[in-house]
Amino acid sequence: MKSLHYFSRSTVLGPVAAAAITLAALSTPVSAQTVQEQFNQANAQLVALVEMNEQLRQRIARQEQLIGEMAESIEHAALLANEESSPLNDLIERMMSSIEQFVEADLPFELEERREQVARIRGLVDNPEAPLAQKLSLLISLYQAEGGYGRTLDTYETTMEIDGVETEVTITRVGRIMLAYQTADRTVTAVWDNNQDQWVELAPGEYRTAVTRAMNVANGTLAPELINIPIHAPVDAE
Repeated sequence: MKSLHYFSRSTVLGPVAAAAITLAALSTPVSAQTVQEQFNQANAQLVALVEMNEQLRQRIARQEQLIGEMAESIEHAALLANEESSPLNDLIERMMSSIEQFVEADLPFELEERREQVARIRGLVDNPEAPLAQKLSLLISLYQAEGGYGRTLDTYETTMEIDGVETEVTITRVGRIMLAYQTADRTVTAVWDNNQDQWVELAPGEYRTAVTRAMNVANGTLAPELINIPIHAPVDAE
């Protein structure tokens, strides 16, 4: 029981001494070095905040630009989606008219097949219920097919009227620079003249061998070689 009334001196003086030490520390003047360190730290934080703020401004500006571009894209897509008022209608019609005129003005090779293909796509273009995407896709394919003829050689058999008689001939095409035909007995050789819009028969022996060799190259029975073929000299474009 006696121990209950006993107070240790160290117990009483401990907190008081600690408080005194703390007060002494607080009352000690702050050194110039400490102030400088605090200033440097605050200044570094300010610089970091300024840089972060600038980055955020740039990011916001870029996002606003993207939002504007997306809005324009959505508006454009909405315009294209409206097939009745879409600007693609005018483009498709111009493309269709151009390819029709081109085929009719071109060398008359495989003409019926090409006309049928053009007519089929024309029917689709004139159909208001056909999707614009389908019209445009088929037109592009047609343009690619027609463009491909200018880079190829071809030969095929057909029947032509020569001097009033239906005669079997072999048509030979070299790109779009020459279209010629030759009878099986090689007695008649002719080339298409776009200026005269007709076949022009060549003099006996003139270019007959060259056309025959071009035919053999086209059908694969002869390796490609340099051939003298009858073509018109180039003229200046008007």
